[in-house]
Amino acid sequence: MKAIHLLLALCFYFNSSTLLLSQDYIFGLKVGLITNTIGDINSRGGSIAASKADEVFSPKKDIGYQIGGYFIAEFKSFFIKPELNYVSLENHYDFPNRASKWTATKFEIPILFGLEIAKHVSIYAGPSFNFFSDIQLEGVQVTSYSDGGPDIEKNTTSLNFGILARYNRFSVDLRYEIGTKSTQEELLDINHSAFGVNLADLRSYTPKTLSLSFSVDIFRTDGTSVADLFKSNDKCGCPYK
Repeated sequence: MKAIHLLLALCFYFNSSTLLLSQDYIFGLKVGLITNTIGDINSRGGSIAASKADEVFSPKKDIGYQIGGYFIAEFKSFFIKPELNYVSLENHYDFPNRASKWTATKFEIPILFGLEIAKHVSIYAGPSFNFFSDIQLEGVQVTSYSDGGPDIEKNTTSLNFGILARYNRFSVDLRYEIGTKSTQEELLDINHSAFGVNLADLRSYTPKTLSLSFSVDIFRTDGTSVADLFKSNDKCGCPYK
């Protein structure tokens, strides 16, 4: 944990110390959709149908969302982009009796380093520091076999890779994120009468997400303002002329 705090401090120090050298800097807001990859659940027996003993249930991906803000320091074709995002993740398992919903929420701080490879198009990569506030799987019980769960680490790190398309004050961002380490396999005790599964193993997995977000620059140092979104002069910040 101390290492994460130190790395965050170094990243923000680097950004602030190089700010005066940048051509432009930008503050903006973003919103997007996100899918999450989690692990299979292996029933140890006790399903409603005897033929389904030791059945493996794979998670189904649902659409979550993210909202946040960002800062960009630009150095010609290179940029540094720290963000602060709130993320809500959703999945579900189709158990024999009914579906069990997986939910997770977190705050994340990506520190991204990007390069413009063509007009309006950039690629980027960088670490993300994740702080989970809530992870739940519907139907998991606290018993002598299980302390509830899932027992996923609350503070994690991950790596981001993505492509960014920008036009004036607007941008579209497609991003892939992968955790830096896998989770531990965990025994869960699930409410049998409600879901049709009893003792089950949540298999080890490496967290992954895929997100699509839309952003707008609220403040920029290139002489334009938010009001320029509605103008048609040379400083137009709108996607039309």
